[in-house]
Amino acid sequence: MTADQVREINAMNHIENELVDEACGRVLDCIHRKGWSQDTDVIFTTDHGEFQGDYGLLFKGAYHCDALMRLPMIWRPAPSANLMPAVVNAPVGHVDLAQTFCRIAGIAEPDWVEGRALPASDDEARAQRRERVLTEWDSEHGLTDIHIRTIYRDGLLCSAYEKGSLYEGHEGELYDLTNDPGALVNLWDDPARRAMRSDLVADLYDNLPPRRTPRLVRGAPV
Repeated sequence: MTADQVREINAMNHIENELVDEACGRVLDCIHRKGWSQDTDVIFTTDHGEFQGDYGLLFKGAYHCDALMRLPMIWRPAPSANLMPAVVNAPVGHVDLAQTFCRIAGIAEPDWVEGRALPASDDEARAQRRERVLTEWDSEHGLTDIHIRTIYRDGLLCSAYEKGSLYEGHEGELYDLTNDPGALVNLWDDPARRAMRSDLVADLYDNLPPRRTPRLVRGAPV
């Protein structure tokens, strides 16, 4: 992709951001007119990131990288909750939203829900022992299936590729995002990082929730 193409993509993305901002403003104006503002929590996020020229790519796919996984998330608690504004630096994820909604609504959490309610401060995050975020990908289209399990911890991003039609089950990716924020150097096969890789993969599988349904490889695209 050329620099001009990336600039055009970014310009179009900012136009979409402006449309989203205007739509959010209309929703918040309606809440204000109805007198609900003091007791309404607002959470703003998205379902996935998007390539905007990263690695020379567009759109999205089976890539567990910051461009697709590090998402905007803003939580404005209801003013009546009297919570202090804060930036929480601990890793959190979308899996935490269900419990957060339950806590806001004052209802019991279903026993099948994963994650934990979002912390309102770094102190609360430390009390929750938030050390890692896990991400899973399973795609099955026709005879092609991909299964990826990823852990982010301590500035390290480690993805294990499980056995499927494209991988044997021993491949993966490992990035030191502190020294390589663009995730350009895959350390998975680096002998000097073997102990680190083994520790992260063990931590990943120790903390993954059990699978609830068997995988089904479909005979036709879905």
